[in-house]
Amino acid sequence: MAYRLTYKATMSWIGPGMGPDAGSPGNAQAASVFNVAGGQVIAGTGTGGAIANADISTITTAMAADVLAQLEAQPLFGQMGAWTTGGN
Repeated sequence: MAYRLTYKATMSWIGPGMGPDAGSPGNAQAASVFNVAGGQVIAGTGTGGAIANADISTITTAMAADVLAQLEAQPLFGQMGAWTTGGN
């Protein structure tokens, strides 16, 4: 059996005086990244193809690597860095 993990990660800049807002980024700049096409897919390695603990670790590590690569890529990384000076 196969298992698929799909995700969305949103990075927000919370400027001075805006304070942390648990519900939304308010008027902060924000950028979202999404799973690779088709999501992260893994075959279950447990009995009969069931998902195992190690599979969860493997698939979430793949998700983290994908999100990291997207957030560090240009032009997005440069845009996020410019938020502090009013850039988009």
